[in-house]
Amino acid sequence: MNQNPNIQGKKLLLIGGVQTAAGLVDICHRNGALLGVTDYNKDTFIKRIADEAFEVDAFNVDAIAELCRRENYSGVITQFVDRVLPIAADVAEKIGAYSPFTKEQVRMSADKEFFKRTCMAYGVPVPRLYEISSEQDCDDASIEYPVLVKPVDNSSSRGLVVCRNASELKAGLQSARNASHSGRAIVEAYLPYDEINVTYIAQDGDIQLAAIHDRYFNESQKGVMKVPDMYVYPSRYTELYYETVNDKVINMLKGIGVKNGSLFMQAVVHDGKVYFYEAGMRLNGCKTYEILEVENDYNTLEHLAYYCLTGSMGRFQKFDARFKRWYATWNVIGIPGMLCDRYLNLEALNSYPWVIKVGKSYAPGTRVREHTAGTLLQLVSRIHIMADNKEQLFERIQKMHSLFRVVDDENRNIFLPGHDINDLRERIDYDL
Repeated sequence: MNQNPNIQGKKLLLIGGVQTAAGLVDICHRNGALLGVTDYNKDTFIKRIADEAFEVDAFNVDAIAELCRRENYSGVITQFVDRVLPIAADVAEKIGAYSPFTKEQVRMSADKEFFKRTCMAYGVPVPRLYEISSEQDCDDASIEYPVLVKPVDNSSSRGLVVCRNASELKAGLQSARNASHSGRAIVEAYLPYDEINVTYIAQDGDIQLAAIHDRYFNESQKGVMKVPDMYVYPSRYTELYYETVNDKVINMLKGIGVKNGSLFMQAVVHDGKVYFYEAGMRLNGCKTYEILEVENDYNTLEHLAYYCLTGSMGRFQKFDARFKRWYATWNVIGIPGMLCDRYLNLEALNSYPWVIKVGKSYAPGTRVREHTAGTLLQLVSRIHIMADNKEQLFERIQKMHSLFRVVDDENRNIFLPGHDINDLRERIDYDL
């Protein structure tokens, strides 16, 4: 069996110090490596806990490459931020290091139109794409409403607009283009049906489906896109997925040259068919890798660190999305503008062995960002749990909902209630 490579004494540079990647510090330390961080932000959480911190702009390829040479960094890594992926690939090439994906491959997550057209070229189903290049095209009688307009190069649901007529489409296009880094938007059929998220892991050219989870949405926020507040593994559509689209997706990924790394894709399921609408050539923000570490004893972030430093993903792992246990993730949806003063009952919650991880998106003393309703930027926390059977899963979700609190300076809860347990009981009508 392949062994994990020795990275002791090596230095890994994280480009873009998002708090989501803070787990890299522990990963490097338990392997005897050091982690540095660079971006233009000062005194961030991850810069305080990393071994070294620099203020070289995360989008300055030449300056970062020079930093790596000067400070003896053997590799660079980035995750969770689509815009930084091509930068890391460029820097890795300049310093003779390794990047899981090439600049062309990361276009799958950085450019939604490129992703859709690549899927279409390989027979991977996607929602209908409308060719809208001008305001006059919005009056085309062949457009079947509702449609979804979205910027081609933004994430966390920013800039998404559902349009139900030509007038709304014209306004939605302008809004989506304003939210786009390149000023571009796409228009596709709006499919408001069940949603899934799938994770693939590639190891030396072997590409496997590692996980599928169902996405359940909060219904209480009106006039904005719905935000997922619960993920459940395994998906009710696991067998359907294996039977209908898994081989096509793997063929596409091999066709574009994927050899190593981890990626995710999001899709809608309707009438027995799967329609893909987005990809991320990186770990997903819902941190499926933390659940895979429990299910498969495989920390994907750790193996990506191995790859970026050595060119090897480490020991080979066999994956099966037909999980042996149940898992759930509660997305705690914060109310925009509310002050995150204190997290309560964390010690009590963490005392349960079935709690995998309690993650915090907002530090005490900060406010949930204004104008984030309908986006993933309003999430205050993510909590993973596991269970041996369905009834146990429901009981543990209820216990999690009753214990966890985040309050402001007047002791008011700052988040929306967790997903309705009765809705989950009704919809999770399948067994392992």
